Amino acid sequence: MPDRAFALRVGLFRMIVIGLFLILVGNLFVMMVPRHGYYKDQALENRQVRVRVPAPRGRIFDRHGTLLADNMYIADIVVPRTSLGTDGPDSTLSRLLTWFDLPAEQTIERLAEQKRRRRPMVLVRNASLAQITAVEERGRELPGVRVEARSRRRYQFGPLFAHVIGYVGEVAQADLDTTGDWSGYRLGDDIGKQGLESSMETVLRGATGMKLAEVNASGRVVGREPVWLREVESGSDVTLSISLHLQEVMAAAIGDRTACGVAISIATGDVLAAFSNPSFDPNLMTVSISSDQWRKLVDDPAKPFFNRVVQATYPPASLYKPVTTLAGLSNQLVGRESVLEPCLGGWEFGNRFFRCWKHSGHGDVNHTEAIVQSCDTFYYQLALRLNIDQMAAAARSFGLGRTCTRLFSDEAAGNVPDTEWYDRRFGAGKWTRGVLLNNAIGQGELLVTPIQMAVLAGRLASSGAMPDPEFVLIPPQATARPEPLGYRDADLDFVRAALVATVERGTGKAARLDGIAVAGKTGTAQNPHGEDHAWFMCYAPADNPEVAMAVIVENAGNGSTEAAPVAGTWLEAYFISTGLLVPPVIEEEEAGS
Repeated sequence: MPDRAFALRVGLFRMIVIGLFLILVGNLFVMMVPRHGYYKDQALENRQVRVRVPAPRGRIFDRHGTLLADNMYIADIVVPRTSLGTDGPDSTLSRLLTWFDLPAEQTIERLAEQKRRRRPMVLVRNASLAQITAVEERGRELPGVRVEARSRRRYQFGPLFAHVIGYVGEVAQADLDTTGDWSGYRLGDDIGKQGLESSMETVLRGATGMKLAEVNASGRVVGREPVWLREVESGSDVTLSISLHLQEVMAAAIGDRTACGVAISIATGDVLAAFSNPSFDPNLMTVSISSDQWRKLVDDPAKPFFNRVVQATYPPASLYKPVTTLAGLSNQLVGRESVLEPCLGGWEFGNRFFRCWKHSGHGDVNHTEAIVQSCDTFYYQLALRLNIDQMAAAARSFGLGRTCTRLFSDEAAGNVPDTEWYDRRFGAGKWTRGVLLNNAIGQGELLVTPIQMAVLAGRLASSGAMPDPEFVLIPPQATARPEPLGYRDADLDFVRAALVATVERGTGKAARLDGIAVAGKTGTAQNPHGEDHAWFMCYAPADNPEVAMAVIVENAGNGSTEAAPVAGTWLEAYFISTGLLVPPVIEEEEAGS
């Protein structure tokens, strides 16, 4: 009996073993035959990773082909997602934090945010050679840690083109959380933040690629060449209308003053130079700038990020007087040879005395001399013959009161006040005709940008034919031509002759050139917050205009002594570059002298 029970137990055990064996064989058969393809794919998935490859941004050149912005390659140190477990950083991450002397709490918080967003966990951006070497040499001790190369924007001339080109920065979480179109962007990607980099983002950016790479257990790429799922498409190159040489001349003429200058080709609207000072180095924005460095730039009272060429608004001061003249002439309220009441240092209106800049007065002046000598008293009298809407219409005929470029989203439109504007601000019937006197001499509520005044000069020179300014070279057929000014040729010729006389014998003498006639106008804009601003606008040659420009120097006082010399220096360099002027011969001193 006991032998029989033992035999039964042995038989049962054999059946269990055979059953388990059959189950094992069955599972192996299923894995190897019916589900072979599935498990093969799973195995490949385990040893292949998808690698996202950002596209190199397009390069930026000046109008003559000089490289202004390109890309250089730098390396990031990336750690695996398993580095941050539920119990905090693993030994690999802890070791790296110590080796690289990184702030543990801030770094772990940043990595956790990247992990939560399912992004590569970048421990160190723009790693140094020492950091890269440490990772490469100790690879066996750092499973999953890898060095990834990426491109970084490089601005060859730093502050010289900062406001025009702008800069790129990393896409932040705040950007991704907005409702804008951020499709295709990820945390840490580069994106244009200002200037051309921002406005032409879709052109410069290109298309991100995707590849399958084979990796080992440590996360290092091994095996065959990667398989491209989507090819990288580099961004398109862009050519500025600006000349490097002429930009350098403008910057040197302005020096360290708070100022800006812009020069435009009258025939094409191409901006040949546009410099605003103070400036900043956009290369600082392409690395992980510290919060202290960022705050120092943002809080700088000189406002280095502020592009005065298109963002700053000022009263145009006496630069506006040709517009007032054309308003009076076109409405037949004054003649080209008119002589109004003599200037005795100002004009009394109501209970106010509006002063002329020359307190001793200009005496009897005709219309031409009123422009040449910039007599305020003449224009006070002319203003009282006009109404505010006639003056506003004349201003808008030159493009004032609206933006004039397609590059800058933050460009200011300025302000051209009319009846509706004053009624809205002060109430209907609650403002007086006294506003006319201030507007007539380019003061009061009238505001313009420097680029608008360069356009005004160019349209005076070309009878309105000069196109809106362009900062990027475009085909000539793509240039939109503005509407004609609508003034009589004789009236425009009168104003142009007076502007030539202003430079030849009036307040603009500092912009004179030997052999080339320059037409221009100086101005001194009142500034309630400090010293007056110095203005100058001009075009040249006066008999065959090629280029128009405007310069303003903040808190400098007189346009004739501060702004006009900047324009004269730039015009000389421009006409030497075109061959109309011969460079001055610098004689070497004799030895021993």
